[in-house]
Amino acid sequence: MKKITLLALSALVGAGAAYADGKTIVLDLAKSTTELTFNAETGAWDKTYDEDATSINSQVFSFVHNAMSAYDMWWGFTASNSADNARQENTLKFQFSNMAKGGIVLGDDGEIKLDSYGAPVTSADMPYLVGYYSEFNGEKSCQLAFNDGKSYAPQGVYVNLNSYPYYTIEYGDQYARAFNNGDSFKLIIHGVAADESEKTVSVELAAYENGNLTINRGWRYVDLSSLGTVDEMYFTMTSTDVGEWGVNTPTYFCLDKLTVLESTGGVSDVAESAVTLSYDREAMTVNVAGADFAIIADTMGRTVMSGEQSRFDISHLPAGVYVVKAGNSRLKIAK
Repeated sequence: MKKITLLALSALVGAGAAYADGKTIVLDLAKSTTELTFNAETGAWDKTYDEDATSINSQVFSFVHNAMSAYDMWWGFTASNSADNARQENTLKFQFSNMAKGGIVLGDDGEIKLDSYGAPVTSADMPYLVGYYSEFNGEKSCQLAFNDGKSYAPQGVYVNLNSYPYYTIEYGDQYARAFNNGDSFKLIIHGVAADESEKTVSVELAAYENGNLTINRGWRYVDLSSLGTVDEMYFTMTSTDVGEWGVNTPTYFCLDKLTVLESTGGVSDVAESAVTLSYDREAMTVNVAGADFAIIADTMGRTVMSGEQSRFDISHLPAGVYVVKAGNSRLKIAK
């Protein structure tokens, strides 16, 4: 008989005290500058299928969002306030819930509230992020960048298994099989430094070994300090259930309370450079001062815009992370 072991959480980071001095930032979607209103039935952000909604912005974080409204498709990040973790027949509702039944609550002091068992307190009043890694849309389909042009050192993050893969792993569905001995499901967190070098942290969300299915159910803390200083992050997922068209297990995960430490430098702070780069998100324009020529490249290094002008309209570009380069300065932005 299959034995199921539930993983709840790991150790808590002590970020609250550092947050007060402005050096450490803890993701709090209650402070989102993107308007977050939610579907009453599914809990999904009401702009999840809106092609004009290209990111979710909160504090220094920009989480990239993409959609094709004609096909009811989205990928990257969306937000949810669903507290319903019951098994659903409707997968469109399934994909916007997590197994911990809500987002993580912060106290007035900025510390994460804990219950009597040491687990984070959750609430449906606290929204959280749902990530969908789409192999079809590229390795960096699930990205985030920092919207102030600075670099940050990730300290940790809470992750949770989305309800859709949770029940698929346990029971299977018409697209994916239930897990058997030797199966595993992982989230890979990538940190990209200013020189484009990468480091990764792997998180096993489910594993089946010797008749024992170990599966993540609660908010689980992941130490990210090994990533070093980065100016971009992205997330991928792997599963041992793979078919002709790639991974069969639904590649969804949930994320909350990402904690980063501000770097002393920034991606646009270059010594002895008179070039100034800035990004106006509302107007979707990049502004360049002090340089005769600038280019805008995607994260694969391909130039998507270039010229001698001081203002670039990027409204026509797909949602994603881009690098602006002029003189010795560079700025990574999320559209």
